[in-house]
Amino acid sequence: MITLTRAKQHLKLAITAEEAEAYTDEDAIIQGLINGAYQYAEHHTQTTLASRIKTLVLDGFPAGSCSVELPWTPVTAIESLDYIDPEGVELSLDAEALRLDTRGIYPTLAPQWGSQWPSTTDEPECITITATVGEAETPPDVEIALLLLIGHWYENRESVVIGTISSAVPMGVDMLLAPYRIHAVG
Repeated sequence: MITLTRAKQHLKLAITAEEAEAYTDEDAIIQGLINGAYQYAEHHTQTTLASRIKTLVLDGFPAGSCSVELPWTPVTAIESLDYIDPEGVELSLDAEALRLDTRGIYPTLAPQWGSQWPSTTDEPECITITATVGEAETPPDVEIALLLLIGHWYENRESVVIGTISSAVPMGVDMLLAPYRIHAVG
């Protein structure tokens, strides 16, 4: 994740890490730009770039041992899988009972070989899957794209610039994010 210190150095508000940490006047603005850049890049690529915990709620398991497609990529770990059984008791499946397949664009989760999903209550929202998603570290080319966005938004704080001619940086943000982009159809 891009830190405030790294962003301040990129914005030329400070040269050293000590200077960046001492300058706090615009921390809220710069942090907002960092967050916005990550959001933009994640929306543009359909990939989770910053590591965080996400939750998926389901109305039931697929039949037998069929996989559940997780709506995030990449998924690094399944933290928990809680479900409500037919008697209304909330139970958990251990990580050892699950098989996470990360080979596809979107990872899938299934019970271990030779086993099936447990029975659940016939009520909506009876399954909660919690996973760690995203990259542990921002890839270098993505970091450059994010810093370009942060710098652009810092210098151009309004939605419209009047009286100037502007153009996109060749081989800029879109080109840097292109290898991470998942193209959707439909």
